[in-house]
Amino acid sequence: MTTESPALAHALVAWSCGHLSSVDSSYHITALEARSKALLELSKAVSSPDETLRESNAAASLVLMTSEVCLGDHTKWLNHLGGIKHIILSARRRNISGGHLLHGPEALKQSPEGRWILRNFAYHDILGSVTLGHPPLINACYLKGITDEVDTYLGLASEVLILVSEISCLDVLRLANSYVLMNEADPPNTQKSFQVMERALRTWTCHKDGSLTLTALAYTYRGAGLLYLYRQTLRGMRLLPYSSTVDQHRDFHRLLHSRIQTEVASTLQFVTRVPLSGFPEAALLFPLFLIGGEAMDPLHIDLVRTRLQLMLEKRHFHNILRALEVLEDVWKRRQYHQETYDIDWQDAIDNNGGELLLT
Repeated sequence: MTTESPALAHALVAWSCGHLSSVDSSYHITALEARSKALLELSKAVSSPDETLRESNAAASLVLMTSEVCLGDHTKWLNHLGGIKHIILSARRRNISGGHLLHGPEALKQSPEGRWILRNFAYHDILGSVTLGHPPLINACYLKGITDEVDTYLGLASEVLILVSEISCLDVLRLANSYVLMNEADPPNTQKSFQVMERALRTWTCHKDGSLTLTALAYTYRGAGLLYLYRQTLRGMRLLPYSSTVDQHRDFHRLLHSRIQTEVASTLQFVTRVPLSGFPEAALLFPLFLIGGEAMDPLHIDLVRTRLQLMLEKRHFHNILRALEVLEDVWKRRQYHQETYDIDWQDAIDNNGGELLLT
């Protein structure tokens, strides 16, 4: 694609220069010049009426977005993500047989490059929704049917993204209410969104014949999805009126926290199966953060801290550093409050400037 798109070619150069500048400050001016050139070329391409540039424009925007994240900017990446959303939604293409006109994600699904862009965008959009605290910019239903390939970012875990996006779209009060009703002695016949999502994640299996490393990585994302579900439920329980006794309410919290700690220990087992070297380790930031955000055992905390420190030392990505700083804040608060107060990692993100992207 870069041979046909100056915008994408310059975006890749800008990404590389930016990464070099994070290791060697002598590249700082070069990186600024490269970024300026990339933005100029992207501006020209986006303004062009040529619709064949749509995929390469989306790809260039994705590269620039990840560059902003890795260099530590807290806000510009979100602007790029919004721009990519509009590129995707404005896509138009005839279906393969030359029949009716397809729109948005369905249009991009018609080519391998388009499917890669959709999975790439979904990865950032959905993981961004977790830390931003709102639904994804585009409903992730478009991922159905294009997750049967080994993905650049997630390997074999793309299907888990769909479940994570569904959790982001659930009302936390309804989620908490379904959890409480499910655990009452005589639960009423209601739609149990908590139970449905928990079962969907627990029964999900990595069905491909992939490497042991990619399989382990996939299950770290399933564990992170469960931890996110439990955290969202705890947030909803803060808002619930006390329809049951105080003791019952406390028991519901205790049961949920027990599930969380069990899942923390289980998911860390899969983390240890992902080697310290190699590409798959780069995708561990999201599950490590979700694990660290709930960890209570000092051994679990030390394992998360060590893996993040090693990732930072190797890759020099600033969002890894920021994620570690947020977790250190969580662990410090948890050490002071022990079990008398539920520490939410979202509060720590907000206190550290907000808009953390764990990609």
